[in-house]
Parts: sequence; C-alpha cells; structure tokens
Amino acid sequence: MKAIPLTRARHATNFVIALKQKGAPVERYLSRSHLPVELQKSTFGNNMISAVRMLDFADKAALDTGILDLGFWAGTVPIEEYGEFGRHVARASSLYDAIQTFCGEVRGECSAADYYLAQNKETAWFCHGPVGDTPFGLQQHELYALTIMRQVIQLALGSDWHPGRIRLQATNESALSGNDLLLSTNIEFGAPVTAIEVPIKHLATPLLGSVKTILSSKEAKLDESSIMQSNDPLVALHKLISSYIQQSKQPTIEIAAEMIGVNKRTLQRFLSSKAMTYSSLVDQVRFNLALPLLKDESVTITEISYELGYSNVAHFSRAFRRITGMPPKAYRHMLKQ
Repeated sequence: MKAIPLTRARHATNFVIALKQKGAPVERYLSRSHLPVELQKSTFGNNMISAVRMLDFADKAALDTGILDLGFWAGTVPIEEYGEFGRHVARASSLYDAIQTFCGEVRGECSAADYYLAQNKETAWFCHGPVGDTPFGLQQHELYALTIMRQVIQLALGSDWHPGRIRLQATNESALSGNDLLLSTNIEFGAPVTAIEVPIKHLATPLLGSVKTILSSKEAKLDESSIMQSNDPLVALHKLISSYIQQSKQPTIEIAAEMIGVNKRTLQRFLSSKAMTYSSLVDQVRFNLALPLLKDESVTITEISYELGYSNVAHFSRAFRRITGMPPKAYRHMLKQ
C-alpha cells in the first residue's frame, strides 16, 4: 500500500472560500469528494485530511463551475493565516530567508510537498517539484502552489510585483487565458517543475512587514519611555536592541527583558507567540543595520562586522549568508551592477 499524502484542512478551506465567493454550491462538492462539511469553518484548519480527496474536490468543483483557474483564487488567502507555519514565513528577515523558511517547514502543511530554491550567479528559481502521478487535480494543485509561492515573494517585493517568467507542469493553457494578473508574464507550459523566476538581487530584500519597514514610518519613532504604550511591542524591542548595538553594546535576553520590565521567561513566551526567538530577533536587527552600511564602500566589511557586535568577520559573513543566501562581499559587489 502506498503512502497516503496528507494536508492541513485549511488548504481545502481556501478552495471553499474561493468557491463561495463565486456563488458555487460548496456542500455538494464536499459531499461528492467525501470531505467533511466542517471545512467551511476556519477553526477546522489545523486538522489533517487526505490530499488526494482535496485535489479531487478542487478538480471536480473547477470543472463543474467552469472556474478553471480556481486554484489561483484559492491561493490568494494571506499566508499569515496559515497558522504557525505562515507566521514563521511572514516573520523572516529577507526574501531569501522567507523562501528557505517556507521550503523547510512546508511539509508540516502537506506531507508530500517538495519546494526548493535553485540559483546561479544571475537568477534564482523558486520551485515546486513534480506533482506526481495523480490522475486529477494537477492543474488546480499547481495554480494553488504557484499563487502561494508568488505571495511569499510579494512579502518582500510588494503586492504589485508580478513574475517575469514562470514554468508550469500543466499543458492546458486555457486555465489562465482570462487571468489578467499574468498577462505580462512569460509562461512556459509542460515544464518538469513549477517555478517562478526571482532576480538574485531581490533575495536580500527585507520583508515589507518587517520591523525595519515599520520603523521607517513617522508613526513608529519610539523610545524606551513609550515602549509599554506601543501598539507593537516587537517594534519597540527592535528599536531598543538596535540602539544598544549602535552604541557598541550587546544586550543579552536578560538585559532586554529588564529594559521592558518583564522577566526572561515572559519575553521568551512573547517572542514565541510571534514565531521568533531572541536570537532570531537580534539577527534581524543586525541584518537591517548591515544593509545601509554595505552600501557605503568607505566602510570595510571587517569594520561593519565589529560595529554590529560580531567577534570576527567570519561570524558576520555566516549570519548574513544565512539570511540572504550570499556573503556580504557578494552583496556589496551586486549593488554595483
């Protein structure tokens, strides 16, 4: 007996949402595919269901309603709503970090998922491996995956960003014939994997929802005295840690907790609720401080590493590569191109 692929119920619920928006009889399609009517409730999202049944549901509903790009619309549900997995992706420091987090954790959403980042010196491809030998549902599965992948990229590049090139495993072009959002995209059909092209230079782009972006707004100019009144304590924490690092100090988690008037355990629980650790928060602060410094060629990479509190340049290089996929020297070189 073959392994039975499972998926979180929230992904079937996303198809339910898309169908309801089109006025389709959802319960009829759920019944046909032997899926529970509870899929209409968001509270059912963390439960596991058969991925094959979900694909059967999506495929039959799309064909019956004539919504051939149903998977595309189902995939537009914000990724932040995908439980802890979605929060981890949305809290990444950079686009590269978000893609790698997605690829590393997505099997917790679907047991058979296969996503990876393939790159060379000039471009990268965010890929979803072969769908397999499922006799139905390929098109809706692929469009759903493609739209979620595009969402991940848009976390950094903005909702107006659209891919220049994509590759699809499906061969039926009619499903996308009326989709205005992909009119300017070069689409290759019949490809071995599903993939979206991402220029290498974009991989180091910070996520738009990151603390750095919030701090750049006039409304987010915080100081230590206003931290308890802040609408977003994470923003205030980021600001405080950033200030310490810029003063050549390295606040431990104990010092950070003391600065905001809580104990270490309370701070750890708060960060955990935001899908973060104290270490990842400090890495994000350092990364955001490093980007403008790397644009100034009068400052050496060694000087930057010590200014950010790293004990040596190798530690800085490893941390920067972990977030962006490239060492700081390569990033600086890329800025010249």
